[in-house]
Amino acid sequence: PILMIFSKSATMAKTHVFTVTVAAVMLSAPCAGYTINAARARGGMRRCARRAAEPCMDGKAELADFGLGVGQKYGPTAPAHPMEKPWSNVLTQEGVQIVKAASNDLRDPLVSDMANEEIFVSKDSIHILKHHGSYMQQNRDLKKKAEREKSYQFMLRLKVPCGEVPGPLFRELDELSNKYGQGDLRATTRQAFQLHGVLKGDLKAVVSTIANVGSHTYGGCGDINRNLMTPAVHFPNNAAYMYCQKYSKALADLFKPMSSAFNEIWLDGEKAATVEYWQKDIEEFKLDEVRTYDNGNGIITGHPVEPIYGRTYLPKKFKIAFTVPGDNGVDLYINDIGCVVIMEADGETLAGFNIVVGGGMGRTHRKEATFARAADHLGFVKKDDFFEAMKAIIATQRDHGNREVRSSARLKYLVHTLGINDFRSLVEQYLGKPIEPWVPLPAWKYLDWMGWHDQGDGKLMLGINVEQGRVRDTPELRIKTCLRTLVDNYGVDLLLTPSQSIVLRNIEPAHKYNVEAVLREHGVKLIHEVDAITRKSIACPSFPLCGLAMAEAERVQPQINARLNAKLREMGMANDDFVTRTTGCPNGCARPYMAEIAFVGSGPNTYQLWLGGSPAQAERTGQATSIFKMKFDDLEKTVEPIFAMWKSQRNAPDEALGDFCHRVGIATVEEFMETYELGSFKTMPSPFAPAALPAPDSSIGISAQVLAKLQEEASARDMDAASLLEMIVSEALEG
Repeated sequence: PILMIFSKSATMAKTHVFTVTVAAVMLSAPCAGYTINAARARGGMRRCARRAAEPCMDGKAELADFGLGVGQKYGPTAPAHPMEKPWSNVLTQEGVQIVKAASNDLRDPLVSDMANEEIFVSKDSIHILKHHGSYMQQNRDLKKKAEREKSYQFMLRLKVPCGEVPGPLFRELDELSNKYGQGDLRATTRQAFQLHGVLKGDLKAVVSTIANVGSHTYGGCGDINRNLMTPAVHFPNNAAYMYCQKYSKALADLFKPMSSAFNEIWLDGEKAATVEYWQKDIEEFKLDEVRTYDNGNGIITGHPVEPIYGRTYLPKKFKIAFTVPGDNGVDLYINDIGCVVIMEADGETLAGFNIVVGGGMGRTHRKEATFARAADHLGFVKKDDFFEAMKAIIATQRDHGNREVRSSARLKYLVHTLGINDFRSLVEQYLGKPIEPWVPLPAWKYLDWMGWHDQGDGKLMLGINVEQGRVRDTPELRIKTCLRTLVDNYGVDLLLTPSQSIVLRNIEPAHKYNVEAVLREHGVKLIHEVDAITRKSIACPSFPLCGLAMAEAERVQPQINARLNAKLREMGMANDDFVTRTTGCPNGCARPYMAEIAFVGSGPNTYQLWLGGSPAQAERTGQATSIFKMKFDDLEKTVEPIFAMWKSQRNAPDEALGDFCHRVGIATVEEFMETYELGSFKTMPSPFAPAALPAPDSSIGISAQVLAKLQEEASARDMDAASLLEMIVSEALEG
């Protein structure tokens, strides 16, 4: 065997080759200032003694072992089933894989870093800490480097399957955010809460408190399965929706890290005082047995701690969502795995699940090898085969996902590279049986479950809009205090939605108007008071704490919404709306590439424009336009020609903006934009404008003030005042 050691010098790179005898083949390649070596052998494994991912010193090389763990039989350097692809994961792996391999099952160097007096953790610990549910951040609003270096803080992200946040948990989070955080909470686009502004010295107190009240942060981030999504509803008597929640919780448990590192670091090696509140719903599945069951086809790695993940877990983050036919409030097609509940004809018995694979949003500007992707239809899996099928997909990504290039590590790149048919064949080898054909489904709808709904068990639920998910108190809107009041006085529980809003559940009918009064008292609008564009918009946090942010997102989304609404009204399109999203960078945390119109940060106060996503968020992404640096101040002049073309050329009064742009093509839209003169919409015919009324045969007295308002609202809807007045009066009389 050959041991190749690549050394990095300050003046030049030298390569020395030595012939040595070793227990396993050790190959290496330089990567971003680190020397990476692979140890791979089916029969025996030599573990490298040196710590992985140490910077190369002048004239020296550090050995790094990213091979299989002791006792492990299958993994990225030894797939259970071979498959040709452009990467092998044997000769080289990117730096985060090295850090995980050296972490001793997610312990090191975090244990020592948490014990020192620094206000930050090391570069390697940043990656390990993510698996424990936390990101290290700095306040980028501080312009002086010295000030930023004193602003190290940590964000904690909970793992709450289905977005379920019981009242007692919210009460604890409210207290923790006030005592240790920045006084607010943030609902994420994956139905979890984030708590910002925690100092390193307080991390243990916060994490342990969350764990001891029956929740946790383990797996909120990192290269493992993330928070499980389901529609934000509570229908105890609806079997399909209940199966969504039950199996979502089951996968959250099945694919959790099995390392005891979390308890050792944050709970002093003890068990949490309270079992996770969702465990009672999944006891029937006996998931400890499911997790270790070996079908003999290479799913189980042989690793003594992580039977499914193995030593280095997954190549990158992994996302799963569940829903029922027709309800696409979860953005099913952006997930690594999407599961659709399929019922038997009786409507009560679970038949199995339709499965989609290979969705994902993350990309990099101007790097075509990275892209947003809508998931493909894998097929149907019967109920009895479901857990093994999910394990098989995880094992396929574990063994074959790209660990050489981190920007290409998500499952979507593996599915794209192999094609859905070869990917399906590979999964079937791990599963040991064929995936059945996809069961036809009804059309998708984007449902957000805002407003009042009957739960079906004698209680009510109420969806309230939370702009960009920020739960805080301001002089005008005291939503954080409002939620705490409802939890304390009316015993409500929370469901976080995929659109960053909140559904209050388990409301007694007798309390309905009291709840509404509390909302009004704290400035919280009921959904009929929220415009449709604001209701459908989401944004990532971006500045000041995200280290990847290029432009503002959360802090400007309300302005964007208001300006889009104003432009629509000016153009007589006040009755039109669409899904719009904004992100501060191309990583896509707010799912911009599925929106009908999206603004993706490309630099300070500039955005790349995307168009053409489905209004139902189904089966396709939008497309990038050639507008890469739209100035924030140019928003109106950019969207006006798009709206004018949509208004004058749509083929039906209800053709959505995204469907229109997709139908005519982005190139055609851009051609129209090039020749359009601002203000031209005023002379363009509107093929679906309401017909004007015939000459009036009677008159009615009306004040000048009301008439002026009537004319304003009529113009915003491309109507004349008489037509709008007749419509209002007719609806009032009929209602």
